[in-house]
Amino acid sequence: MSFLQRFATPIQVLMTLGLFVQLAVIYGVAAFPSVWVVLRYWDASAALSQELRWLLLCVVVAGSFFLFALVLPLLVGLVRIVTFAGTPLGRFPYHSGKGMKWATYNALILAVRFTVMDFLRVTPFLNLFHRLMGMTVGARVQINTKVIADSNLIEIGDDSIVGGDATIVCHAAERGQLVTAPVKIGKKVTIGLMAIVFPGCEIGDGAVIAANAVLIKGTKVPPNTVWAGIPAKQVGERAKRAPDAPAPESRDVERA
Repeated sequence: MSFLQRFATPIQVLMTLGLFVQLAVIYGVAAFPSVWVVLRYWDASAALSQELRWLLLCVVVAGSFFLFALVLPLLVGLVRIVTFAGTPLGRFPYHSGKGMKWATYNALILAVRFTVMDFLRVTPFLNLFHRLMGMTVGARVQINTKVIADSNLIEIGDDSIVGGDATIVCHAAERGQLVTAPVKIGKKVTIGLMAIVFPGCEIGDGAVIAANAVLIKGTKVPPNTVWAGIPAKQVGERAKRAPDAPAPESRDVERA
């Protein structure tokens, strides 16, 4: 039995406390601009009537939260870059150096997920956050989920859509070990509502993963195919459209 296994529980307690300290510093620094704005407003509003001053204070406090929501992902991304954090590739025990690296890196992602990520969904700010965390994100990608782990092992091609509350993870727990593998999503892919993509999956250009479908570990999805079910299987092919042909929505609008 290794040293890390023998003292797994106390080491985990110490790591947790250490992460709490680290996150307290990150949250505190990220909150600084918001607190500064609130205090500056309070000093500058002394001449206002009490009712108006308090009303505007509420607006400023609410606005400062959204300032925090923009600063926090940038700060967490900067911490990731400075510390070279990321999910390691391969198979390794939970209680190992690589296991600790995986846990601390994903704790940074969770720090954003559990506080402000809902307000960043389907915005360029969420794409920027994942890029800072090591993800390869193409142009015009729309991400409408916060359930993404191991960002540094994920690649998403141009014009792809990740639907609401879909799950993309690059790790799995197997018999006391973590197994990690990259996930590659091609161009113009649609991943439906609450679909799940497990480690090692490769989704070809133009493919569609239906809502609630589950791509088991290592699934290879050919281009322009439609997959559905649990586990997901190919159920059809995506109709191809000439590059210069109008989209169906456009034709409907013209007929209307």
